[in-house]
Amino acid sequence: MPTRDHQLEIVLRHLWRGLLLIAMLIAAPSWAAQERKVLVLYSLGSDSASAWQGLVQKGLTAELARRDLTSALGIFEERFDAVRVGDQQALASMEPYLRAKYAGIKFDAIITESYVAGRFLSDRPELFPGAQRHYVNYDRMGWAPTDGKGYLVQADFGRTIGIVPRVAPKVRKVVVIGDGTERMQESLAAVRKAADQYRRELAFEYWDNLSYAEMYSQAAQLRPGSAIFLLPTYHDRTGERRRPVDIARKLAATTQVPIFTNWAAVVVPGVAGGYVVSAERIGRAIADILMQRQPDIGGIPGYLFDHGAIQRFHLQNIPPTAQILNRPQSIFRQYLWQILAGGALIVVEGILISALVVSLRSRRQTLCALHDERNQLEERVLQRTLELSAANTKLEQLATTDPLTGIGNRRRMTEQINKELERSRRFRHPLSLLMVDIDHFKNVNDLHGHEAGDRAIVAVSRALASGMRSIDMASRFGGEEFVLLMPETDIDVASSAAERLRADVAALRIAGDKGDEITLTISIGVAASYPDAASPDSASSLLSRADKALYQAKHAGRDRVVSC
Repeated sequence: MPTRDHQLEIVLRHLWRGLLLIAMLIAAPSWAAQERKVLVLYSLGSDSASAWQGLVQKGLTAELARRDLTSALGIFEERFDAVRVGDQQALASMEPYLRAKYAGIKFDAIITESYVAGRFLSDRPELFPGAQRHYVNYDRMGWAPTDGKGYLVQADFGRTIGIVPRVAPKVRKVVVIGDGTERMQESLAAVRKAADQYRRELAFEYWDNLSYAEMYSQAAQLRPGSAIFLLPTYHDRTGERRRPVDIARKLAATTQVPIFTNWAAVVVPGVAGGYVVSAERIGRAIADILMQRQPDIGGIPGYLFDHGAIQRFHLQNIPPTAQILNRPQSIFRQYLWQILAGGALIVVEGILISALVVSLRSRRQTLCALHDERNQLEERVLQRTLELSAANTKLEQLATTDPLTGIGNRRRMTEQINKELERSRRFRHPLSLLMVDIDHFKNVNDLHGHEAGDRAIVAVSRALASGMRSIDMASRFGGEEFVLLMPETDIDVASSAAERLRADVAALRIAGDKGDEITLTISIGVAASYPDAASPDSASSLLSRADKALYQAKHAGRDRVVSC
């Protein structure tokens, strides 16, 4: 029988546990409210504008999902859009934008990805005071932050160059492609230093002062025994900007020699690969920092190759640790787990059926019938889902594409104008719009027939689309009228481009139905929107001004450009 002291001890113990439970319940709301808030600044822009940025986002999302910790994090993301508008333009408008948007939020940490975002934050120590600063840097070896923790991904150009003679022993010449920017010249200097140890077996040639046309032309002339080492290049000698992934695709379609690189986002079908910096692993490293874990910076570079390029150029001695992209999989390998799971299920069902076959024969037959019906139902649902998805995709394409010319229609152009006006106001950059009309087009139909008229419209649309930049957009607005949208462009540049397009169309010769040739002229009205204007443009007002300029061009005699 317990003593009185023992009973008192038990009562006090239960009382203490009750008080502790009450304290935890009272404090629970404050604990739940302590969500860690982190702002991540990306340098290159949106996933659609930058293949690299898309891979970084893929790695970040996968790592957070794998650890299932997203509910404990308040993640805010902003992008500088350096790929699209350039480093300086991306920096100019970001500080007031961040201050206004996050005025009421106190961040626990700020993480920057790459040099543009890192330099922006490091140069502004008063921005987001009290937040820990983390800098993930992989493209500027000579820069380090002074106000936070830096994570420098070291580029090992010795391995990058050394893999070429290992996998392609017949190569005797390596062409290194870069540009004249300070960032690229820093990388080229490191490549030259690493190339010294291979000078006995490899000759090196450096293309860092060419236009894109010259680069593609010279690459097409390279013969077996040569190779290309492509650095992530954004500019050519004329200042024209293109995405590295687009340059890689063009080179792969042009040249007859293997292309190596140190940049994972450039390893597209046809590019051999090499020892690269992995964008996905950088995304996973950022996820580790978000979760206050030490990232594996040393594990970010690694070997990455394209299976098609390996086969095409007969590459050999591929490192066993290399990741192989675009490898065709056999049906067995592709559905290995499903086959194993199905086999295991069959074995288990066989054992159960064997044990119960006598007493549960009718039940087994019923279950088999239900199983077959379920499979058929799932197949029908899957088939209908695929058909619906394909139909929706086709409807969307039909709704936004002109069926005659294949370029965008009025609806698609109107949506794009609204998007670009919003972007123009955010980054404070000009936006130009050209309205184009084929002169005397009714005469073409009357004299040569409607089929010849259709050929004329198609020829003009191709001339307009091919004469524009990759960031521009052309659409058929109706009949013989076209609208061209030119982001990041003031009215003088747009007018010059319009004159060039007018001359291109005047040089066209379209075959008539009777063996004759049809010549055309166009009139163009040019209007520009500036974010600093007293009355900001809407899509309708910008189109209206361009239409008025087109009317003036028509009234003044046609075959001319008028700006307003």
